[in-house]
Amino acid sequence: MAAIQLYCPFCGQKLSIETEALRVQTTCPRCAKSFVPIDAIPRDQTLPAIKVSGVVDAEAPPPPAEAKAPAKKPSSLAGQVDTILLPPNGGPLPIVTGAQRPAAPEPAPKEFAQEPAPTTATNALPAPTAPPVLDGPTLIRTAPPEPTANAPEKADALAATVPVDPPAPEPPAVAPKTLEVTVPAAPSVETTAPAASEDLPQVASDGLAATVTAEPEAPAVIPPPPPKPAPTESAIPAELAACASTLLGSVRVSGSKALGFEHVALVAALAAVLSIVLLVVTNVGALRVLGAFFGTITLAAVLLAGAAFWLVRSRRDASAPPALSQRARLALIGGVVGSLALGSAITGILAATTGGPGELLHANHLPPPKLPPKPELPPEQRADFKLKREGHVFVNGGLLHVPPKFRSDDGAFDLYMHFHGNTNLVEESATSAGLNALVYTVNLGNGSGPYEDKYSVVGVLDQTIEKIQDTAKKQGLRDARVRRVALGSWSAGYGALAKLLDITKNVERIDSVLVLDGIHAAYLDPKAKTVDPVRLSPFLRFAKLASEGKRLFTITHSNIGGTEYASSAESADALLREVGAERAPAQATPPRVTTKTALAAFNKGAQETRLEQTTEGKKGGLHVRGYSGQTPDQHMAHLVQMSVTVLPELAERWKE
Repeated sequence: MAAIQLYCPFCGQKLSIETEALRVQTTCPRCAKSFVPIDAIPRDQTLPAIKVSGVVDAEAPPPPAEAKAPAKKPSSLAGQVDTILLPPNGGPLPIVTGAQRPAAPEPAPKEFAQEPAPTTATNALPAPTAPPVLDGPTLIRTAPPEPTANAPEKADALAATVPVDPPAPEPPAVAPKTLEVTVPAAPSVETTAPAASEDLPQVASDGLAATVTAEPEAPAVIPPPPPKPAPTESAIPAELAACASTLLGSVRVSGSKALGFEHVALVAALAAVLSIVLLVVTNVGALRVLGAFFGTITLAAVLLAGAAFWLVRSRRDASAPPALSQRARLALIGGVVGSLALGSAITGILAATTGGPGELLHANHLPPPKLPPKPELPPEQRADFKLKREGHVFVNGGLLHVPPKFRSDDGAFDLYMHFHGNTNLVEESATSAGLNALVYTVNLGNGSGPYEDKYSVVGVLDQTIEKIQDTAKKQGLRDARVRRVALGSWSAGYGALAKLLDITKNVERIDSVLVLDGIHAAYLDPKAKTVDPVRLSPFLRFAKLASEGKRLFTITHSNIGGTEYASSAESADALLREVGAERAPAQATPPRVTTKTALAAFNKGAQETRLEQTTEGKKGGLHVRGYSGQTPDQHMAHLVQMSVTVLPELAERWKE
């Protein structure tokens, strides 16, 4: 089937069109514009012939062998193949068959050239007719020439009519051509045809020949392709579609099935939903940031994959240039940036409007749900119904005491362990503060050394707690088990706390620490009063937990100084600096205590010694209070008045 090579009139793309589709609207695969191919063919181009099934008249008998035309040099187009001349007005392509061609007269012999031959009624030939007018495309069929001596000349004439690609810049002038139509002639019976005129020369052939002189035609010239125009707005989607088609073309899933952009969009949409759900339901800052980040990325991926899927489906273009043009690159970058901006806006709006369940509850100012009060159990059903509360019980180097108002319904109890201080004073202070816990007091003598030596052994805290728990069971507490633990110290008792807080396992079990004028450390530089951070490191780790609200760490200190080691005030200042807390002036006087042991603890004449607060620093669960005074009685006042300074904070924290 013949095909025509032509160029797209819009972008110059070279195309191959079948002859049967010359008048069918065609879409250029490059610029995606439609046109009729025959309108894009130059008027001076010669097209290959369309093979025609029609033949010459079958009823016409072959000419007699004795009737031959005089020999004459055949025309230059005598052996040319079938040719179609395009009409100038773009009309239909008529096909001239044997039945439609006018019959040419039989040439007469030379001796009868001057007289008209008589004709009969039965075998009369039609009179010579005028040459056919070539108004439109005409199919000219010629019989194959017989081998003659002038075959090279015919070959040259045939080559002159074949289109050449690329064409010569200046085609040479061509002489007028003679077009021949040859059909089998009817047998001549006693007839003579009139002599042909000078305008209609005759050609030797097996039949009659009708010769028509046509206007000279220039050789068929195919113009060079026009320069490629700059990409227009309609060509940019075609370029993007071609790049999108090749982006995932090499990826194969399940053998031969290609991964498509619709699959990418579906997976990205699922990931976006999960990210948004994580952003909405969580209150954790890191998880919300993670959800917002992945939500933005996945939403942008959904938009980009959807756009690529639409481009590939709507513009199937396999001939787009491999490299994107400048405008196409700018369009691609703009699409990516716009998708990211839209995804970021969506996740930002969701983050601002949701804020997690906890934030929503706080924003709506909803009160916390009220738990129904526990039903009051009768005394005989409580776990402490048979618990002995009088006296002290010696346990692992300390004394265990059950306050009179201690209560446990199920056997669980809190434990306050105090190091260094009058046992009765500590017990009365806990009772006065309303602390619902068992009280364990340890006194190992003066100085912090004995406390450091005993409690530097790993596991001593767990051993002591287990023995206290077993003792409570023996004292009558049913199902006795320790729930929360608090450590307290006064003066030299800080040595036990320094060793116990230096063990990570102990820190995980200890809930609160109370220090009464007792944290001391060595100097790194005595002149600069720089406190040794290594000696403070156990207290510093617990202070950081307290500043975050995870623990309770309350400290009181006096202004006693002038020693070779850091005072309790200097140690407290170092802790505040490390956690980023600051002191503020404070003027407060704790209430006076009136318990029997507290009044007897002071020297005679010093019963009216009371703490006078001057500064205060607080951050989270870390609370530091500074008091004036440098005398021993003022140092003792921190222990005596613990029931109105540090123990109420612990009782409030442990209140159920």
